[in-house]
Amino acid sequence: MLKPKRSSFALPYGRSFGHKILFLFFLFSLTGTPSALGKTLSGKVLKVFDGDTLLIRVPEREEHVRLREIDAPEITHQHRMGQEPWGRKAKEYAQSLVKGKTVWLEIEEGDERDKFHRLLAYVFWGETFVNREMVRSGNAFFFPGLFKGKYAAELQEAEEVARLKGLGVWDRKNGLQERPQEFRSRTQREESFFSKGWRIIGVQKEKTPPKENPVPEDKVVANKRSMIYHLPGSAGASQVNPQNRILFDTPEEAEKAGFRRAKSGRPIAP
Repeated sequence: MLKPKRSSFALPYGRSFGHKILFLFFLFSLTGTPSALGKTLSGKVLKVFDGDTLLIRVPEREEHVRLREIDAPEITHQHRMGQEPWGRKAKEYAQSLVKGKTVWLEIEEGDERDKFHRLLAYVFWGETFVNREMVRSGNAFFFPGLFKGKYAAELQEAEEVARLKGLGVWDRKNGLQERPQEFRSRTQREESFFSKGWRIIGVQKEKTPPKENPVPEDKVVANKRSMIYHLPGSAGASQVNPQNRILFDTPEEAEKAGFRRAKSGRPIAP
C-alpha cells in the first residue's frame, strides 16, 4: 500500500500545534503519493469483474470501481459475445495485480462517477500504478474521457510503449482488431437489427402487460436511486420511474455496474 515518503525536514521547534499540522500536510503534498490532502480512499479488492472494473470494500461500504481512463477488452457473458481471448487475459492479469489486496484509490474532484454510478479511480498497490500497468502490458487501452485526469498523459504514453513493442492486444500477428468501445458500438447495433428482424417475422417473446411505465421487453431495468435491477418482464421493472431508469442487456452488465438483483415478489418503489 502506498505510504507518504519520509522527509529529512524537521518540524520547526516551538511552533504551535496547528502550524505543525499544516507543515506536515505540506510535506505530504510534495511526495507525489496519495495523501490526506487529496481525494483518496483505501480498500480491499473483493472481486475483479474484468480488466477495468473492480469491487472494493472501502470504509463503511463496498464500491464498484472503474479504472479511470483505461478500457479493457470485453469478456464473453452467457448471452453476449466478447473479445476473447483478450477479455479473459485482461481479467486474469488484473486479478494477478490486485485481487485480495489493499489498494489506494485516487479520485479526481468533480469527476468521481460514470453514468453507471461506478467510482472512477486511479488505483495503486505498493509501487504499482494499476491503470498504467494494465495499459503498458498490452491488456487495456488508453481511454480518455471528457475530463482529462491527472495521469492522462502518462497513460497515453504507456499505450504508445505497448503498441511499439507489440504487447498483448497490440500483437502484430494476432492482436485485437478493434478497440472495446468500437466493439460495443458495433455489437449493440447488430443486436438491435436482429431483434427488429425477429419481430418482423413474428418470432418474439411474450410481452408483459404494460403498467405505469412500459419498458423494452428484453431489457434488464435498473433503478439508479435504489441500485437494484429487475429482470426482463418482471413486475418490478415497470414500476421504476423513467427518470431513475437505466437499461442493460444482461444481468451481468447490471451487476458489473454496481446494481444488485431485486428479490422476487417484492416490488421496488421508484
